Amino acid sequence: MARVFLSVAGLLVVVLAACSPTEQAQQVKFSGFLGDYSKLGRGGPDDPLFIYINPTVDFRAYGKAMVEPVTIWRSQDADSATASPQDLSRLATSLEAWIYKALRREGITPVQKPGAGVMRIRAALTEAQQSAVKMDLLTSAIPLPSATKLATGTRAFVGKASIEGEMTDSQTGELLGAMVDRRAGSRMPQTHEDSWYDVEQAFRFWSDRFAYRLCRLRSSAYCVKP
Repeated sequence: MARVFLSVAGLLVVVLAACSPTEQAQQVKFSGFLGDYSKLGRGGPDDPLFIYINPTVDFRAYGKAMVEPVTIWRSQDADSATASPQDLSRLATSLEAWIYKALRREGITPVQKPGAGVMRIRAALTEAQQSAVKMDLLTSAIPLPSATKLATGTRAFVGKASIEGEMTDSQTGELLGAMVDRRAGSRMPQTHEDSWYDVEQAFRFWSDRFAYRLCRLRSSAYCVKP
C-alpha cells in the first residue's frame, strides 16, 4: 500500500512540475502595432501563435541589442483599456526588464545607439487583464473542464496578456524576426492573491522562450529548453 501511495505521489509531482502557470490562447487579435503582418505565419507547438524569422539572417553577427521602451498599445476593444495607468506603466516596465534578462542570459550586450551587429527590439503589450483573484483561486482548487473555455480561447476569471514584438537591424531596418502571442492563466492550483500574477507569469514565459530562441538562432550548442 505504501509503495502504491509513493508511486502515485511521485507521479503527481511530475505532472505538477510539467504544468505551467499560464497557457497559450487559441487565438489573438492583431493590434496594429507591427503595421505589416503579411510575413507572419501560424506558429508550431513551441512557437508564438504567429511568428516570422528571416531565413537569410546570420544571427551570430548580432551581439548587441537596442531595446526600445515597451509600448502599451491599446485597441478600442482591448481588455487593457480597463487597467489603471499606474498598473499599465508598471507592467510595461516589468516586461522590458524580462526582455533585458533574456538578452543578458544569451550574452547579448544592451546598447543605446545603432551600429554594426546591433539589433533593434520593439515590443508592445497589447492586452493586459487582471484575474478575478477569489474566483481564480476557487476554480483552480476545483479544476474546470475544457468546455468552460471562452470563445476567445481562454478560461474565465484568469489573467490574460497579449504581446507583439519585432527585431530589426538597427542600421538598415531589415526585419530579422517578429511575433504575436497571447497567454492566460492555466488551471494548475494557485495560492497567490496577486491579480496580475498570471500576466507576470506570461512575461516570464515569453522571456524564457525568447532567450531559448536566440540561443538556437545563434547556433549555440548549449541551449536549454525552458
